[in-house]
Amino acid sequence: MICFGVVNAGCSLLFGSLMKFVGRQPLMALGAIVHASLVVVLLMWKPHPDNPYIFYSVSGLWGVGDAVWQTQVNGLYGTLFRRNKEAAFSNYRLWESAGFVIAYAYSTHLCARMKLYVMLTVLVTGTVGYIIVELLHRRKQRRLKAIAEDPKAAQAAAEANQPEETDDEKDDLDDEIIITHL
Repeated sequence: MICFGVVNAGCSLLFGSLMKFVGRQPLMALGAIVHASLVVVLLMWKPHPDNPYIFYSVSGLWGVGDAVWQTQVNGLYGTLFRRNKEAAFSNYRLWESAGFVIAYAYSTHLCARMKLYVMLTVLVTGTVGYIIVELLHRRKQRRLKAIAEDPKAAQAAAEANQPEETDDEKDDLDDEIIITHL
């Protein structure tokens, strides 16, 4: 746990700064790849006390992936829900805690191998969901930029019975606009 904590803290600082240069998507991909790879390694690995470096390597690498989630998911929520950050982060923590409760509830009923499969399934599902949200957010940003550059596009959109795209900071709509486009 010490190895995990030290690596997690160091990488959290690093990834928070690195995001300004490489963006959120490569870091999220790194976290998904590291954790998926570790789950596969753990599925194939036969632990033996003569190889303590593997224990520390797995623990440290798990800290790398966790540092991505701890920094980048919070940044994503801050970007998507600029007007309702308190509600967004409260909702995030609610579902995170619900996940902990569910994992605790099944922890004594499943063997480690099945838990790893559950973890891999949740990781893949979450990664697919993240990709969808990023694509929807990027599409919305492009539309807002096009409207800002060409006001006639806003008028054409209104004539086509489509609601005009507005910046979330200025409208009365809730920040759930990302969800409604699914």
